[in-house]
Amino acid sequence: MTTRRSGQQAGVAVGGRGGRHSRRKSYKGQWFAVTALAVVGTVVVAHPDVAHRASLAAEVVAGANESVSTAPVVETPSVTPKPVVTPTQKFTTPLRPAPTLTRQPKNAKPNVLVSTGKLAVVPGFNKASGVRDKLTYRVEIEQGLSVNGAAVAAAIHKTLTDPRGWQALHPVSFERTDTVNADLRIILATPALTDKLCLPLDTGGEVSCRVEDRVVLNAKRWMYGIPSYNGNVELYRSYLVNHEVGHALGHGHSTCAKPKTPAPVMMQQTKGLAGCLPNAWPTIKAT
Repeated sequence: MTTRRSGQQAGVAVGGRGGRHSRRKSYKGQWFAVTALAVVGTVVVAHPDVAHRASLAAEVVAGANESVSTAPVVETPSVTPKPVVTPTQKFTTPLRPAPTLTRQPKNAKPNVLVSTGKLAVVPGFNKASGVRDKLTYRVEIEQGLSVNGAAVAAAIHKTLTDPRGWQALHPVSFERTDTVNADLRIILATPALTDKLCLPLDTGGEVSCRVEDRVVLNAKRWMYGIPSYNGNVELYRSYLVNHEVGHALGHGHSTCAKPKTPAPVMMQQTKGLAGCLPNAWPTIKAT
């Protein structure tokens, strides 16, 4: 009896102690859980990002084994630019330019008559071919004449330095220059200007002259020559130069002494040959 009672009492005592401790522990656990939930709720309310992050974390954990879905590609419609309409251009055929005043009409005769009254020096230099006393000259041409200045100057120098010319008869050598202190001015001019430059001599618009330091060659005669030379204008030009330069060297006029012989260079051949033959060279017959 004693043993059973004591056993019962012991059992009760043990069971009673065990039940009280268990209940105490469960109360403590419940209190801790409620407290933790309250704290978590406070954090969620105070910081809403925490809940969002928690939900994102949950989604990441939940979908760790799932395939990652890509964001849908939104295609933007291509915009085709509208063509720019350009105005239609119309071109007209340009008219031919009007002829200038300096252009010579087709088949026009060279100008040897229209006078400008202005002279221009032909630039350049031709050395004397001899060792005797040097006589310098420059070539001047009236502006507006239909001639090539360089060609005129070359023809004059060729004549003056020719072995058949005055250098073979006089102790002189001709040298061309373009300076102002030349000994002679050999001028090619229209008939109108020739008449003015030759005063007081009367050239009548037809012949040439020498006055003081001026040797004036009539451009009409230079261009066309005279009938007696039968179209040999080059030979007539040599005569013209030698005749007028001969006056500068001190020679006067001569006449045809014997028909059908070369005319003297110092004869006024432009006015006629009087039966003599054309001649341009002093060494053939000077006077």
